[in-house]
Amino acid sequence: MRVVVFALWIALLAACSAAPTPTMTPLPTLTPTLAQPTPAPERYADLPQAATALGFPQLGFPSAPASVILYSALDCTDCLLFHVQSMPRLLQRIRNGEALLTFVPMTSPANPAGERVARAAYCASEQSAFFQYLDAIYGVYGAEGAAALDAARLAALADEALPDAEDWRACLLSSRPDESVINGRNVAQAQFGEQALVLAVQVNNEPSSILPDGLMRDIDSAIARVDAAVQSAINATNTPSLTSTVDPLATAPVVLTLDPLLGESFPPPLTLDLPDGWAQGDDTLLLDDVAGVRAIPFTLYTGPVEGGTGSIVLLWRFPNVSLNPLATTPEAPDLYADGLRLLRLAIVEPGCNVGTDIRREYPIGGMTAVGTGFSAVDCPQLPDTRGWFAGLRWNDINYIFYMYTDPIAAMDSGRDDLQAILDSVRFTG
Repeated sequence: MRVVVFALWIALLAACSAAPTPTMTPLPTLTPTLAQPTPAPERYADLPQAATALGFPQLGFPSAPASVILYSALDCTDCLLFHVQSMPRLLQRIRNGEALLTFVPMTSPANPAGERVARAAYCASEQSAFFQYLDAIYGVYGAEGAAALDAARLAALADEALPDAEDWRACLLSSRPDESVINGRNVAQAQFGEQALVLAVQVNNEPSSILPDGLMRDIDSAIARVDAAVQSAINATNTPSLTSTVDPLATAPVVLTLDPLLGESFPPPLTLDLPDGWAQGDDTLLLDDVAGVRAIPFTLYTGPVEGGTGSIVLLWRFPNVSLNPLATTPEAPDLYADGLRLLRLAIVEPGCNVGTDIRREYPIGGMTAVGTGFSAVDCPQLPDTRGWFAGLRWNDINYIFYMYTDPIAAMDSGRDDLQAILDSVRFTG
């Protein structure tokens, strides 16, 4: 079991629904002072590039306190202007380790040309070269217009900007870029509803300015809030630590050691089917949480999965940190934000490099839960791990399940084993 005393630093976006039809959003305060980007060759040198589980390109370090989500078309003037005017300063914040950028390409079935460009860019992302290819796209668009971005020109840009143009061409012939295009539409629809747009920015799940100065102020504010929360956690006098001693093949109860630990066992009001060799331990965790020091019931399930050992940690009956700004009723809790907070507070070891993915939905016991994937690497003592969490409410009680494996590679083969346990959950209280 892994425990941390750090605070929430990232909140991303909602998951899937039907697709919007974007139109141009006027940006009267952006002025075309430059016709096209003029990147230096070292513009992205030594910066990590990756992709989320939904295929969205990311640039920067997962430990960055400010998560910047950029929703942008690849063939619109306003998007080009943002790239020219705001991207250089944002890029510096990324290089400083202050911001992680997730790019969600905006597309519409009514614009096949824009969809073609997005597919090409998604395939560049598979080579960790999305942003270099993006520079090339905007360079052509700024100088010659959208009509110049035909299939032949996109292929020529791949020859110039990508490590392996043949792999890029093979990607275009597959269904992978189509899946990413659909994911982008669905995420934008879930986040913005029917509002038509081609450009939007969020910082830690809050709307942000598209202008350079405003975006920098929003990043500063997000970092300040995270720093304050981390310092508060560090200053907490009661820092819990949790270990578990478990024989994955044993059937005896899990032995838990926690300081401070209340010694009160509250089995959760649910049933689930544990495979042979799995064990369960219940107790009450004392955490310095949003409403002060609180007792939060938890249960650890652990046992063998294909390729290693799987763990499911259940936290329940905890307070909500915030409300979902997209909720239709003001009292609706945001269990995604709660899950991110408790991931740092109660699941991973202090000092780990923690990364999270895009907000999405997961099934638990035939119901829909909200959460995301996560990884914890470079930890001081514990091995690297990755998994996902998912939270939901039942009878006005909050529940969040955290799933991970040891070793980290066992998640690839053991994920179905963990999901089968979650599928068997039945709430009784």
